Amino acid sequence: MTAEEIADLLRAKTGRRLRVIFSDGVVESVLIGSVDAEGFVHSGPDEELPEWFWTRLEDVTLIETEDSN
Repeated sequence: MTAEEIADLLRAKTGRRLRVIFSDGVVESVLIGSVDAEGFVHSGPDEELPEWFWTRLEDVTLIETEDSN
């Protein structure tokens, strides 16, 4: 996926849980917060420790939806 495709999908799914495959091979299910021109804010994978992270768009290889919405 290109950075533009990733940003478009993230914007469309803000507030939802997505499966993100990062460029280092890590796969996490995270809640999407906000998206800017260079990256996005997302939760950590553990809902019991609600931490938020900002990740560069170029550090993402693929994003998959976890729901049908």
